[in-house]
Amino acid sequence: MRSHDATDEVWCYCPVSRSFTPALRMRHPRTLHASVVALNRIYVIGGKTRNACSILDIEYFDPLSGVWTSVSPLPKGIYFPEASACGSIIYTLGSEVEITEAFNPSLDCFFRYDAVANQWCQLVAEFGQFFHATLVKSVSINNTLYLCDLSTYKVYSFCPDSCVWKGEGSFECAGFNAGAIGVRDKIYILGGDYSPDEVTDEVQVYDSGRSEWQEVSPMPRALTEFHCQVLSFNRYRDPWRRETP
Repeated sequence: MRSHDATDEVWCYCPVSRSFTPALRMRHPRTLHASVVALNRIYVIGGKTRNACSILDIEYFDPLSGVWTSVSPLPKGIYFPEASACGSIIYTLGSEVEITEAFNPSLDCFFRYDAVANQWCQLVAEFGQFFHATLVKSVSINNTLYLCDLSTYKVYSFCPDSCVWKGEGSFECAGFNAGAIGVRDKIYILGGDYSPDEVTDEVQVYDSGRSEWQEVSPMPRALTEFHCQVLSFNRYRDPWRRETP
């Protein structure tokens, strides 16, 4: 398994100047963690400390005040966390263990965090099949949680009322360590690798309204082990807007 050093560094990217500037450091150095936006805050969840221990502390960054604040900790340690926000609810999935005798640790942790009430609870979801914790991506579209399995190329949606996952079809293929993100009513799966020497630039899109997958234009370059985030702008403040005559 690739080694990653824990850090408390935080950087802010300006799309206008296309440059990074340092921001206030996190309270707890960590690595292999998850981050997600809810209530206009950036929540940092799970990961490992500099001693390679699972970290329970959760904190969020308020971009307006520029301050980090600690909130209720995770109910238990979690490795390889995947986090997605559905409104003010943050769902976090992962594994109880970091290393097993199997090829990959199983996906056996599922938590729900209410950002308004500042309260965690553990969910017992009927996955219906075995998932590898390092081979899934969670995304949110229309306040619905979706799970993309990069090993079987299948997608599932979560019903919070019945606590059951429902199959939503399958995509053509995807590399390991691919990126995934929800934009409006679509799921994008981007890049990844099929082997250490075969990194892909492929992009596939799932239209939840039509329940259809299609391959679209590839990325400008092949990428693996990366994170995706949506930036929304007023049409007059969009730094990438093309001027029309």
